[in-house]
Amino acid sequence: MNNLDNYLEQDTGKAAKELRCLYDLKKKQEESIAQGDFSKAKLLGVDILNSLNELEFLRERKKNHDNLRKVAIDLENHGLMVAVVRHGYE
Repeated sequence: MNNLDNYLEQDTGKAAKELRCLYDLKKKQEESIAQGDFSKAKLLGVDILNSLNELEFLRERKKNHDNLRKVAIDLENHGLMVAVVRHGYE
């Protein structure tokens, strides 16, 4: 279920960490619900949502990168030279 092929190579470590965090938060939320601590369960829900948003962002980054590579290959096939430049924050 935690298929790291959905993420860029440089993002797999972060994605794995977020997935572990997500499953841990989910377990804690279930325990809080079982104990009737709904306030804590709601706060954990916010953390779960943050982890899901980060995983979605990393997955979209991979999709965008793959699409860019396809465009670059198409351009090269048409005789245009292409260079992919990474930003310093990547």
